[in-house]
Parts: sequence; C-alpha cells; structure tokens
Amino acid sequence: MVGGALFATGIGLLLFSVACFSLLFNERRLQRENLIREHHQALGLPPGELVYENTDGLGEAITSDEFPLSAKPTYIVRLPNKQLLPIDIKPIAIDSMTPDSHHVLQVATYCLILEEYAEEPPTHGLLRYTDREFPIEYTPALRKKILRHIKQMDLCAPQLPPSLTKQKASKCRACIYQPICPVGQSK
Repeated sequence: MVGGALFATGIGLLLFSVACFSLLFNERRLQRENLIREHHQALGLPPGELVYENTDGLGEAITSDEFPLSAKPTYIVRLPNKQLLPIDIKPIAIDSMTPDSHHVLQVATYCLILEEYAEEPPTHGLLRYTDREFPIEYTPALRKKILRHIKQMDLCAPQLPPSLTKQKASKCRACIYQPICPVGQSK
C-alpha cells in the first residue's frame, strides 16, 4: 500500500514537473514572439515575417542562379500572402517627389533575384529614404529594363568600356571597373 502511494506521488510529481516545464517553455516562446513583433514594429516594416536583415552590411548576399546577380537588400519580409517584399533603406534625404532612378533599379533587381526564392514573384519592393518611402512596382517593363542592363554589362570589357558620360568621383573610386572605364580613369 505504501509503495502504491509512493508510486502515485511520483507520477503526480512527474506530471507536475512536465506541466511546469511546458508552461515555462510556452512563456519563453511568447516572450520571443513579442520581442520579434516589437522589433518588427519598431523598424516600421509591413505585416509579415522578417526573413532577411542586413542592417550592418554583414548579411549574406542573396544570389540568382539564372542571372549573374547578387545583392544585399536591407530587409526582406514574407507577406501574409507568402510573397517576398524587398526593402531597401537609404540613409539620405531626397528633396524630390520621385526616387533616384538607380535606386529604383536596385530594388527591382532585388525583386528579380527573389523570383527564384518564392512560388510567386514579388509584385513590388519598398525604397525608404530618411524623409519618405516609395513603393516600387515590379512591372514587366521594369524587369525588361534590368535584363537590358545585365546584357549591357556582359558586353563590357577593357576594349569596350561602359558607356558612361558622367559619374560621382566617390562612386568611381569604389567601382571595380574604374581601371577600364574612361570616366573612372579620370577621377
């Protein structure tokens, strides 16, 4: 009789321990989810799951198997409809009602790469400056423009440099094509 009581007490303690562990595990999971949600809201990101973050420049590049492209957007959010949304943050202000065209191409290039990462291609990306945000529609025309740029880059060689007429000196100094570029060589 005493052995049965001890066995019942042992089972009771075991069940109590499992219940406490389960409650503690669920509490930690909820705390983690709340921290993620608060972080997401603090960043001002659209609703969805943050699947990529490169705020420190150390994030791994996303790459394309189909095109010679790799990129590091600031964020990628998986929207509730499962589409991937690239977000690029530029730490500059612009005094314009339209984004810089090269920044638009950059966001569209992220969309082109992300076509390979999801069942549905992205429909748009976000370009955020310090003073405003622009949704960038990823249209077939914009996709074709990126593909034209890729073809033009493929044609570049020391004998056939890129066809630039002007460029900022700081960009030229950081460019890997500076040694073969007539614009970059003079900067």
